[in-house]
Amino acid sequence: MERSGGTPALAVLLASWAVLSLSGALGAVAGPRCPAPCVCSTDATELSVFCGSRNLTQLPEFVPNGTTALWLDGNELDTVPEAAFQNLSSLNFLNLQGSQVRRLEPDALLGLGALSYLHLQRNQLRSLDPRTFVPTPGLAFLGLDHNLLNRLEGSLFRGLGHLWELNLGWNGLAVLPDVAFQGLASLSELVLAGNRLTYLQPALFRGLGELRELDLSGNALRVIKVGVFVQVPKLQKLYLSRNLLTAVAPGAFLGMKALRWLDLSHNRLASLPDGAFPGLMGLQVLRLAHNALSRLRPGTFQDLHFLEELQLGHNRLGQLGAGTFQSLGQLEVLTLNDNALRVLEPGAFSGLTSMAVMNLSGNCLRTLPAQVFQGLGHLHSLHLGGSCLGHLPPHAFAGLSGLRRLFLQGSGVAAVDALSLQGLPELLELDLTGNLLSELPPELFQGLGKLEYLLLSRNRLEALAPEVLGPLHRAFWLDISHNRLRALPEGLLSPLGRLRYLNLGNNSLTVFVPRTPGLQHLWLEGNPWDCGCALKPLRDLALSQPGVVPRFVQAALDADDHQPPVYAYNNITCASPPGLAGLDLRDVDEAHFAQC
Repeated sequence: MERSGGTPALAVLLASWAVLSLSGALGAVAGPRCPAPCVCSTDATELSVFCGSRNLTQLPEFVPNGTTALWLDGNELDTVPEAAFQNLSSLNFLNLQGSQVRRLEPDALLGLGALSYLHLQRNQLRSLDPRTFVPTPGLAFLGLDHNLLNRLEGSLFRGLGHLWELNLGWNGLAVLPDVAFQGLASLSELVLAGNRLTYLQPALFRGLGELRELDLSGNALRVIKVGVFVQVPKLQKLYLSRNLLTAVAPGAFLGMKALRWLDLSHNRLASLPDGAFPGLMGLQVLRLAHNALSRLRPGTFQDLHFLEELQLGHNRLGQLGAGTFQSLGQLEVLTLNDNALRVLEPGAFSGLTSMAVMNLSGNCLRTLPAQVFQGLGHLHSLHLGGSCLGHLPPHAFAGLSGLRRLFLQGSGVAAVDALSLQGLPELLELDLTGNLLSELPPELFQGLGKLEYLLLSRNRLEALAPEVLGPLHRAFWLDISHNRLRALPEGLLSPLGRLRYLNLGNNSLTVFVPRTPGLQHLWLEGNPWDCGCALKPLRDLALSQPGVVPRFVQAALDADDHQPPVYAYNNITCASPPGLAGLDLRDVDEAHFAQC
């Protein structure tokens, strides 16, 4: 997963608020030794003092000597004076994040020999004295992210041999001393994301033999040279996304046999050298999306035998040669979306015997060569939206016997052959939204007996053959809205006994007789309805089951709660007879249908 800056800080704040709420609910231990603005809580032999978000401008007095956890987050402290916690020898957890701290005096942490967790993130610290952490040799976690640090003293972290996580992300660090991390023999996770680093010297990570995760994303690195990561043989995750990388030296990752995750996305890589990833036998995830790659050399991925995910979307790839992915027999996810692919060469995907998800959307593919997907029997999701296909030939998806989801939305498809979808017995979802289809061959869906979702909206369909939906006995969802249908043939929907959602909106329908008893949602908006006797069954359904044919529903939005609600309307507006034009069918008086 990609990192999200500041998530640990948010988690700590939420935990603080949760415990405060719980303390208030259960009755806080607020004896005479608890500082007046704070709340104290005991759990077995541990004493926690919560002074977070109290608008404090100085540290509280008389914090109990036996305190094991002290929360001072969200205040206005400015400065932490010398020996501020000298009587708290049992303190294991100290949270000062988000308290506008500009200065930490050199001996501020004096007496905190038992401290394991120190949160100093989201403050305004610009520098730290080399003696700052001398009194806390037992630190396991140190959070310094989201400050204003622009330099580190070489000996700042000396003596922190038990430290396993260090977060220096989102500061202003441009250069790091060679010895910045020496002595951190137990360090497992190091975050340097969101700084201004332009260069990584070979000695920088010396001594970090236990490092498992290194985040260098969001810096200004331009090149990765050989030898930089040779000192971290146990590294499993390396994030280098959102830098300015234009080149990766051959062998830059040599020796990183434990590496499982490598993120090089959102850089400026125009090519990858032969041997870019030698020896990465254990690599499982490789992200190269959002670069400027125009071609892939044969053998680029030859050593990545256990790769499971390869992201190449948003590059400039114009073609894929036969055998490009030949060695990736374990690959399950391949994204090639939003490149410049026009043609897929036969054999382009040979060797991908474990492929499960393939994204080719956003490429102007003009044709699908015969047998191009041969050998991809395990593929279950194929994304081809936003292509320029125009026409789907017979057996276009031959070889995809296990395919379950096929996305062809917005691909310029104007014609399909009666056999275009043959050989897809496991297909569950077919999306043909936003194409140019004016008709469907009556035999198109033969063999798709497991199809559940069929999306045909925003095409140019003027009529449907009575038998076209006949094979779709398991269809659950059918959307044929935004077409040009004038009528639905008798019996069209009769085979769809499991249909629950039907959208007929924005066509040219004048009459519809509901004969699908299991429907849960029926959308009819935007048709020129003829509100004569033929629509009486529809009126009866709409009035007796308003949940099935609602007048409107409130749309679900991600916007904030202050935005006015947005509604989707499901009007059944009469276009005729003239006396009822503009009236909703549900509002037509019962007397109008008395003679029906």
